[in-house]
Amino acid sequence: MRLRTIGALAATLAALAGPARAQDGGVPPATEPSLSEQIEAAASGAPPAATAPAVPAGPAPRSFQSFNPDLSVIVDGTAGYGNRPSYSTAGDDPVLKGGSSERPAGFTLQELEVAFQAVVDPFFRADVFLTIPNLEELEIEEAVITTTSLPAGFQVRAGVFRSAFGRQNGQHLHLQDFTRRPLINEAFLGVDGLRAPGLQISWLFPTPFFLQLSAEAFSVARPEDTGHLTSFGGGKSTDLTYTTELKVFVPLGDALSLYGGVNAAFGKSTHPRDGASTSVEGVDLYLKYKPPNVTSGYFSLAWTTEYFLRQVQPLTPEESVAHDGGLYTQLVFQVARQWYLGVRQDFLGLPESSLQPRVERTSLSVTFAFSEFARLRLYGERETSRSTGPPASSNPASYAAYLQLEVGIGAHGAHPF
Repeated sequence: MRLRTIGALAATLAALAGPARAQDGGVPPATEPSLSEQIEAAASGAPPAATAPAVPAGPAPRSFQSFNPDLSVIVDGTAGYGNRPSYSTAGDDPVLKGGSSERPAGFTLQELEVAFQAVVDPFFRADVFLTIPNLEELEIEEAVITTTSLPAGFQVRAGVFRSAFGRQNGQHLHLQDFTRRPLINEAFLGVDGLRAPGLQISWLFPTPFFLQLSAEAFSVARPEDTGHLTSFGGGKSTDLTYTTELKVFVPLGDALSLYGGVNAAFGKSTHPRDGASTSVEGVDLYLKYKPPNVTSGYFSLAWTTEYFLRQVQPLTPEESVAHDGGLYTQLVFQVARQWYLGVRQDFLGLPESSLQPRVERTSLSVTFAFSEFARLRLYGERETSRSTGPPASSNPASYAAYLQLEVGIGAHGAHPF
């Protein structure tokens, strides 16, 4: 009687455990042993033998893969004051990202960025970045499809995207070390840099270090403001802008790394020589020093510099080739775990031409990073310029100061280095 009771109790527990495990999504339970098998097993002290469970064909799914893209939002809010006169290259801010404003001071949403990013399949990934700059209309900053499995180191990108020309042009606003972009970006590449619908083909050299060659073609739209020279976007609607870039990254040791590039762009300019063939050549250099395994501090130093040279060809025999250029150089120090100090010097008009007068700007930046998702920045600048003349004359210096708060939420994928 006792053995039969033990067998019945074991059968009852097995019956209860089976549905529970099935409900929890586990492997189906083993087939229940017969009563005689349970009695014999109890008498011998061995556990009852179980029949192999009926496992469905193929592995049981552990979880469902989400098909929703990664979604993130980055907010750049800015409060500032500037005494910019009408001759200033930046206009009357606080419109910081581009364009001009009649307000000399106040609050603005410098940019709101919404990102959708996902791997489409084994062959493509998609990245869409929508922005609302300066509380204005919604813009498509980037909407690009990138191949992920082409052979021999090739990659193709198509859509609306930022050109790989130079160091700063391809960076989104929240990657900048200063509140404002360098002067050469707007002066030589456009109000918001070189960004348009286009196609990019790149090839990664089979070298032990990073070496990549890229070629791009863009349909740059004619700018709304044609009152000053724009390097690209002129001519006929069929005139494209072409670029090529060679990028190299070399580690120089455990603490030092070097990243550089040589760039060239060709297209048609706008006012005052609409349709004139224009070329912009550039070189950029990024050098970073960061000791590994630092226990006493978080010191690092990053030096970035770029130089652009532009040539605008004549449309008539009476005109001459216009040469002008510009550069910036900046240092960013990490002095503590959450504190960064930056200084930058900008120059336009190196060399100076009738199309681009001499402009100089000195910028200082102090950034406190609360975390990887929030930072507060105090930024100030002093700018001097010369009028185009004739006769050329120096203008009074202008000043501006901004307090910028940046907050990011959601899963935001890493941008290109």
